[in-house]
Amino acid sequence: MKRQPGLLTICLFLAGTFLFISPGCSTSKKTASVSDEAMKHAIEADNWIFRADYALPQGARSRHLTSIYEVTNRKDTVIFFLPYFGRAYTAPVGETTSPLNFKTTDFDLNKTSNNKGKWEVTVRPKDNREVQSCNFTLFENGSGQLNVQMTNRSSISFNGTVRPGK
Repeated sequence: MKRQPGLLTICLFLAGTFLFISPGCSTSKKTASVSDEAMKHAIEADNWIFRADYALPQGARSRHLTSIYEVTNRKDTVIFFLPYFGRAYTAPVGETTSPLNFKTTDFDLNKTSNNKGKWEVTVRPKDNREVQSCNFTLFENGSGQLNVQMTNRSSISFNGTVRPGK
């Protein structure tokens, strides 16, 4: 006759599993080797770089990005180099690159802070008819999110990291 595992054995197994899994699930973990103060100063000075690690297109499957895709924000210029996965509502004519691969010097930038390390930054390019707004959520711990609203395409979001610009 086989002996069934006891309650103590099951509890020890579950406790051990929890101890090994829970440290990786922490949301307060530093994602960059930059201090909170340095990130705060970079965001206030409009000199930061958002690196996308994960793409979440609306109505399509999420994708881990294996190449380097970034948005570089400087005081007078924003450079977008991001992929696009999603649905176009009108057929793009003669387009061979991503609609999120452009540089703008004519844009509106609004930012707010909640004094707990979270920044909401909205970029509205005036010289790009396809992109309506780019809504960044940046955290002083080095993590960030981006949601891009477009005119003739479905929206797309990105998760990634943020660091001070060069």
